[in-house]
Amino acid sequence: MKISYEFYPPKDLNFNKVVNEYLLIQGYDPSFVSITYGAMGSSQEKSVGLIKAFKNITDVDVVAHLTLVGKSRDDLKKIIDEFKSLGIKKVVALRGDSPEGKFQAHPDGFYNTSDFVKFLAGHELEVIVSAYPEPHPDSEGFAFDLRLLEEKTLAGSNQCITQFCFSTERYENLVTQISSQKINNEITAGIMPIYNIDSLCNMAQRCGIKIPKEIIKQFSGNNNQNQRAAIDICIKQIHDLQNMGINNFHFYTLNQSSLLKEIFDEIPIIN
Repeated sequence: MKISYEFYPPKDLNFNKVVNEYLLIQGYDPSFVSITYGAMGSSQEKSVGLIKAFKNITDVDVVAHLTLVGKSRDDLKKIIDEFKSLGIKKVVALRGDSPEGKFQAHPDGFYNTSDFVKFLAGHELEVIVSAYPEPHPDSEGFAFDLRLLEEKTLAGSNQCITQFCFSTERYENLVTQISSQKINNEITAGIMPIYNIDSLCNMAQRCGIKIPKEIIKQFSGNNNQNQRAAIDICIKQIHDLQNMGINNFHFYTLNQSSLLKEIFDEIPIIN
């Protein structure tokens, strides 16, 4: 079983605080940490700041997210050069969303993520892409997303991280279709521990993800019971996914470590 973590640049720019959260769970031997990337200007600088903090304090492999939205090819080349100067060898390639809402491609940039992947691979970067058990909000449907994954794979990616999803059936369908379509891309399941059920439901609605009622009803006003439910739900999902043949797990930390530590302490395979 391989695990990895996602962190994001904090609004207060306290990068060391984020790294300190990582240090509390570094002992579980993550394969890498990924750092999310803003769409424009200052957000990009924050991402680089967090990457530098991880590089200065830890020896973990850092994977940088990179979005194509709002960037020309020259912009992207400059970012790639900066990443390489920091020792970044892997990126998570994403389309991203325009600040004004509906996605708009840069006139001198990329419209298709597959072309973006080919561009990144051509600059000698290992490229990780996204996959969707449930359709992306802007998607025409699951088949459309699967075709995009195939195109991104052919463009040069061999690893994908899924959007978080709590439906076993949706995951089974993704695994089955990737296999039947002979898409040569290794699945890493994106795991979202339930830090707060209301916040999760709001996030899921924005992402087009359905939270099963049987999960929601396990949460109440009792913090201890909620913590126990979050641990049990996460561990059950990991076991269900392992039964499908998935053995790579990418945890969306939300820059927190305490719940993950409790989850990991109850999974013997990690210890």
